[in-house]
Amino acid sequence: MCCRIRFCRSRKTIAPLFGRRVPSKSNSLRFCATALASVIVLLGSLVALPGFADGLPTFPNIPNVPVPPGADYGGYFKTHQPVHIVFGVSDPDAALKETLTNAAYTIRYLAPRHIQYQIQIVLYSDAVRAADEFSNRYAGYGSLMQALHAHGVQFRVCNNSMHAVGVPADELYGFMKVVPAGILQIVKMQMQGYTYISNR
Repeated sequence: MCCRIRFCRSRKTIAPLFGRRVPSKSNSLRFCATALASVIVLLGSLVALPGFADGLPTFPNIPNVPVPPGADYGGYFKTHQPVHIVFGVSDPDAALKETLTNAAYTIRYLAPRHIQYQIQIVLYSDAVRAADEFSNRYAGYGSLMQALHAHGVQFRVCNNSMHAVGVPADELYGFMKVVPAGILQIVKMQMQGYTYISNR
């Protein structure tokens, strides 16, 4: 039940959205308890949304690694946010897998602590092959990349590399955006204050 409660000095003024007054003190307490229970159920349903488990973001084939007590960054990211990261990837095999894994663990740490982040993954050279939604060889990356995108990760694909290796623009995943050159995209993000990570 959705309602709005207006508080004032009169203990009898409790006004649900539908306008009915609840004059009795016992009824007022009962009404507040019902409203509180509804809020708790709503919050519980939000935690159970797809992409979350036990309050943590979930990603395909990325196991949960518990953070031991006392292992933290001294509150640094709480006072220095959002966290800006740009990954540059030229290898569609081990390097791309490591990049996607690193991005997932980064989000898994930051998101539950309500630390804002902006992450971009730039695919260039042979790595653009993994951007092809119809590629049989790299189809295994699809669900993980989609899950990362659902958690706010942006993907940029180098146009020069697409032409070099023969990846058609109309075969890219729908959430990916083509840029003229991957290297210049990385430079742009660095000039905007992003930290550049390259997995080799």
